[in-house]
Amino acid sequence: MTTQQKSFLLLLLTLALVLITGCSPQKKLFKKTDPYQRIQQILDQHRSFDRMESKVNINIKTGRGSNSLAARVKIQKDSCLWVSLQPFLGIEVGRLLLTKDSVFLMNRLRKSYAVAALSDQNIGNDQAVYALKVLTSVLSNQFFVPGNKQISAKDFDLQETDRELILSCSHQNEKANFYINKAGEYYRADLESAMLNFPLKVDYSLFQATTFGSFPSRVVLSFQQGNDNIEFRVDYLNPVYNTGLSLDFPLPGNYKQTTVESFLNQLQF
Repeated sequence: MTTQQKSFLLLLLTLALVLITGCSPQKKLFKKTDPYQRIQQILDQHRSFDRMESKVNINIKTGRGSNSLAARVKIQKDSCLWVSLQPFLGIEVGRLLLTKDSVFLMNRLRKSYAVAALSDQNIGNDQAVYALKVLTSVLSNQFFVPGNKQISAKDFDLQETDRELILSCSHQNEKANFYINKAGEYYRADLESAMLNFPLKVDYSLFQATTFGSFPSRVVLSFQQGNDNIEFRVDYLNPVYNTGLSLDFPLPGNYKQTTVESFLNQLQF
């Protein structure tokens, strides 16, 4: 065997060992002695989009029955939530725009609207920013950390079982557990917050392939309020990601302005 043949054989053997090792199901990407590096990889794998727009079907189930309606939703991560209620053949009957500091509401059936700063609703700015971050993150299947700070691997603890990975974080009265299955899908969250006064469970299902990974077509939020079990389900229909969002909120001149409290008391869609 010539020297050139020996070199070629050695190269093939090296490549084979690399491939065998890389395909082994027992291989760990990082040693367990370096958990933050592994957590950072999980966070990087689930960085998806900053903006989303989609038609949705919403179903609300309580002990008294259930109601369904169609809507269009626009989400700007950590920034704003825009919802247009369209229960009748795409005809809009109401609209909501929630930002870090304000809320805008419109009822086309009653020709009324309400606009208010969240500070006027006894909601502090930090609390409003955090609440919006939680809401947009939950609806868009993304991780978050308690408080108003950027997400970091060092904010989390990592547990591993035979079935899943669990990312946990907490701060004061805020706790969150995020569950990732063996397919790499973030499919469940358990949340506790001083803002809610009750635990909130979030389940994600019907994952679809996208350009940035998988995204759930269904989000279910469930909680107990008093003796009533409440389930809020959102089904996304043909969502699009990271496109320009128009967060318009036109107010016709003949609409009557009212307070947020009065608006919500009269809300009938």
